[in-house]
Amino acid sequence: RQFEAEVYEGADLPDFGAWVEVQHPNGTVLYGLVSHVEIGSLDPSRRIRAYGMSEDEIRRERPHLPGLIVTTCRGQWLAYRTAAGDVRQTLPPQPPPLHAFVRLCAGEAVRAIGTPYDFLRTLARNPDPLVPVDELLVASLQRIGAAQPSKAEADDALVEAARALSRLLNDDHERLHAILRRAV
Repeated sequence: RQFEAEVYEGADLPDFGAWVEVQHPNGTVLYGLVSHVEIGSLDPSRRIRAYGMSEDEIRRERPHLPGLIVTTCRGQWLAYRTAAGDVRQTLPPQPPPLHAFVRLCAGEAVRAIGTPYDFLRTLARNPDPLVPVDELLVASLQRIGAAQPSKAEADDALVEAARALSRLLNDDHERLHAILRRAV
């Protein structure tokens, strides 16, 4: 249901709410939504300290420090594309291999995942307990809108997603409006 991935040094840090994908050796592509990004110590028993230096000063005076820090992201699997090309908005039948590469999704993949917004049910009803679910819903709606090729299509996609979300929130209009205000 969930994944955790390490971000390589120099790679783009995924945003909270970003869609990511993993190619499975059996031909399926797994899609997930990033729900947590953290920078921490490579050794969990040690805390990271702030040295009051710029990054350039740290590289010059303490070149070993960047090698002791790791960035990880965690998220939820929400959909997959079969080897035949069909997108299913449900948990993938198998997890990805241990050393599979997690990549940011292109806009076309996010558009393919979007409709009919069944993944919103998973987010709303079975959220990561360590993440504020409304914030993740806002971020996912923002990504859906940003993936559309035009403003009109973004508006249409958000209206359709809002309808699906309204049904899931049992017509809790205040909560829905708070989510939508922040998503646009």
